[in-house]
Amino acid sequence: MTQQPVPYYPEQGVLVREDALPGLLPPGLRPEDARLLFVHAHPDDESIATGATMGRYAELGARVVLLTMTRGERGEVIPEPLHALEVGRTECSDDGTALGRHRVGELDDAAARLGVAERFFAGEPPALDPAVGFAGGTGHYHDSGMSWGPDGRAAPAEDSSPHSLTAATADEAAAHVAAAVRAVRPHVLVTYDDDGGYGHPDHVRTSAVAVRGAELAARPAADAGGALAAPWRTPLVWAVEGEARPEDPRPQAAVHGSAERKRTAMAAHATQLVLAEDGSRFALSNGVWQPFSALETYRLLAGDPDAVVAEEETPRHARASVLSALVTSVAAGAVAASVATVLHGAVWYSPAGWWVPWGLLFATALLLSVSLWVGTATRRVWAAAVPGLIGYLVSWLFAYGGDGSVIVVTNPGTPVGILGLAWFGLVFTVTLLSVLVTAGWLRARRRRTGTA
Repeated sequence: MTQQPVPYYPEQGVLVREDALPGLLPPGLRPEDARLLFVHAHPDDESIATGATMGRYAELGARVVLLTMTRGERGEVIPEPLHALEVGRTECSDDGTALGRHRVGELDDAAARLGVAERFFAGEPPALDPAVGFAGGTGHYHDSGMSWGPDGRAAPAEDSSPHSLTAATADEAAAHVAAAVRAVRPHVLVTYDDDGGYGHPDHVRTSAVAVRGAELAARPAADAGGALAAPWRTPLVWAVEGEARPEDPRPQAAVHGSAERKRTAMAAHATQLVLAEDGSRFALSNGVWQPFSALETYRLLAGDPDAVVAEEETPRHARASVLSALVTSVAAGAVAASVATVLHGAVWYSPAGWWVPWGLLFATALLLSVSLWVGTATRRVWAAAVPGLIGYLVSWLFAYGGDGSVIVVTNPGTPVGILGLAWFGLVFTVTLLSVLVTAGWLRARRRRTGTA
């Protein structure tokens, strides 16, 4: 009797080069302005292979989108009460359709736990090219299944469905990926390397059609209404690093992602895997334990990781956010500067003859807090300066815009005049300080997220 070899699974995060990039985004692109499209083969692959990365970028405000090529109809089922869903068991009465439906529900839960708001399957808009369709006539791709080869690596199944992903032509499947790319317009596309990670036929095919789809998306194509869909050239295409090879010359990215989101997302795929109680490892249906890692590494498949995103590739909502930042900073600055300027000269006089400039202290704190809030909320250094600039303008108008102003007095011979002169100096100080603090905060944040 031939002994089944121990299945081979690549271990995540075992090799991180000294020059590895800390993130997947093009330089200078803020996470909240970024769009990332992850292309996976089956439900659960997104959580196991890239869950920490997806969760991390979702936390940072990026638009994280998931395209899954099949519903995982041929997956093996772990929970005994659900064994009737598994193809090949005597209890199963269909071709895996029921299991596919069940795994769609698991994927919905996992995506929610990762913070992924947009997900779809190949064959569902926008991952649908009506001009190409599906040769199998099903409107979607079935899981191709797999077997274990004598070397412990995944190999094709002997009984793949004619509707499976591997039965379709690569050009057909790539056309549906291209449709998704044109619709999402990602700055980053993530899929598998050409070996599929551990050799699963659907992973290998997904890698090929994702790369081909990104290439096709860079060309104009007719949409469902016959109009010409705008092309999109994805700046960076990354592959999940399978077997780590020190001699691999391609640029590497190492993402220290969200362990919590990854674990909870993996737990959602209860038919496919089991997590150890301490969360340090997991096992698929074959019972082979694999270490859990929130460090996920990638190799570059296409694009230039040093190239700044061109203006035409800047997201439309990012350009709109400049206007939003301007409106926010002007509105908040006008209110804060006006209130602060009016109150800056308020003084409390003690019976003993000394006085406390509480208005000046309050005005300075108000203007500084609003300036810092505007700068960090909009993540724009220039926005942090707007309240101070408005404060200076309002103060100048009160002091010199008319005769006899009692709001801002600049006569150094009186206490209120001293406060007026001090207010001009403090407005300048607040403006400078808020700009420096905001700039430092943004630099530190970008170092942490790998977008500096």
